[in-house]
Amino acid sequence: MVEVAGKTEQLRIPVWKYLLFLFLLLAILLLVMYFLLASNFGASNSLMETIRRYLSFTSAFHPNLKPEDNFDNALRIHGVEKAGPKRFYMFVSATGNDAAPIKVMQTTEVQLSAKDNSGKDLNVIVDRVRPLHLYSEWPDPVSFANVMDYSGSMFPEDIKAIESNFSALVNELVMPFAAAVVKFNNTVREILNLSTDKNAVLDAIKKAIPLQNTALFDGIDKGVEKVQARPHLRFIVLTTDGNDNASQASLEDVIRRCRQHNVSVFSFGFGWLDVNSLKILSDETEGYYSYVTDSSNLDDWFKKLGQIINNVQVIEFSTDSDVNQPSSVDLTIDHNSKKLSRSRSWP
Repeated sequence: MVEVAGKTEQLRIPVWKYLLFLFLLLAILLLVMYFLLASNFGASNSLMETIRRYLSFTSAFHPNLKPEDNFDNALRIHGVEKAGPKRFYMFVSATGNDAAPIKVMQTTEVQLSAKDNSGKDLNVIVDRVRPLHLYSEWPDPVSFANVMDYSGSMFPEDIKAIESNFSALVNELVMPFAAAVVKFNNTVREILNLSTDKNAVLDAIKKAIPLQNTALFDGIDKGVEKVQARPHLRFIVLTTDGNDNASQASLEDVIRRCRQHNVSVFSFGFGWLDVNSLKILSDETEGYYSYVTDSSNLDDWFKKLGQIINNVQVIEFSTDSDVNQPSSVDLTIDHNSKKLSRSRSWP
């Protein structure tokens, strides 16, 4: 018997099915990478952090990129300073709709109570309220540190906008001030010590450093160090994407230090950001935050902050017993039928 080999057929793979498979595989890989990059993992992993900045064009399509802030209808107690036996200054800012600051505040509009460390009521009497800019006898009533993020995950267009538009804040301020500039990547760099020279501050703002990892909390910590011994109003202006992967300090550490030294954090967030870190920083340190998804209008945000700082109010009050500082205060402002309340305590 003779066996005859069967007739062979050529294996055919439909080209369109093969291409469709490759396209779907690529789409899945890109989708997974996109959401990894957009998550906190994208800024806590060094490789991902580097890749993120080259994908800034996709930020317009990210579902979580929604602008938000807490500038409107806000009351903040930035600090209390002893003025003499049984007398204190309290620095507050208050805003209405569209972040418009309250510019004039009457003593009759202020309800204030305070307690000492034992919980005893200090029987506060509000003696006077007037804007900080009227204290011409104070040489530098405002001191702040500009703490700037140069991590690999920061989008280049945002960094450029920050450097170009920071002058909008500096030029908005009507009071004498002293400002420092601190920048951070994987380490913290002190670019400028406290200076009253506006041009020196703006030059330091524009001095670029390499984009590397993110020592966010160490940067904030250095900013607090720059201003903590200064009198009157002191704060930090923070520009960041809100993530950290290289700090020795923690979020809790910097909040504790800010509260101890009456340093508020005014933060502007950019890029693919978990905005919760900005919310916590602003709420715990009596500051403000804004998540800026489109940095092309950043000058408007800097002007808004400048106007709030210009109209910080000083509540002068006296107590019936002498303490270094109240342990807690409760403040209510009733202005033009709008009531704002805020409480603050100190360790």
